[in-house]
Amino acid sequence: MSEMTVKKEMKRAMGKDGSMHDVQWFEVSGRVNTTTAEQLDREMTKALKSGSYITLNMYNVTLLTSVGIRVILKTFKQCTAAEGKFLLERPSQMVENVLGLSALEQLLN
Repeated sequence: MSEMTVKKEMKRAMGKDGSMHDVQWFEVSGRVNTTTAEQLDREMTKALKSGSYITLNMYNVTLLTSVGIRVILKTFKQCTAAEGKFLLERPSQMVENVLGLSALEQLLN
């Protein structure tokens, strides 16, 4: 089974400087692997065209492969380059373990 779902919402959030920002909030569920990472990449690319504040909730992710890690890292780098913000919110224990093993946990938090 290689199913993944992505829910999207627009939210408003206050930055550290007190200014308000539109934040594109995504909730990813299921397996982020070779089959599904392309869908996530398309969603992130589309989101970056609309702004550079993205929150990715991965609480219900059951599998994260290297292809999914590349999508997350690419999105993080693009947000940073656009002087935006990328937040990985509530990663599942499995996601934390994978990011910890790949030494990316501290970079993304």
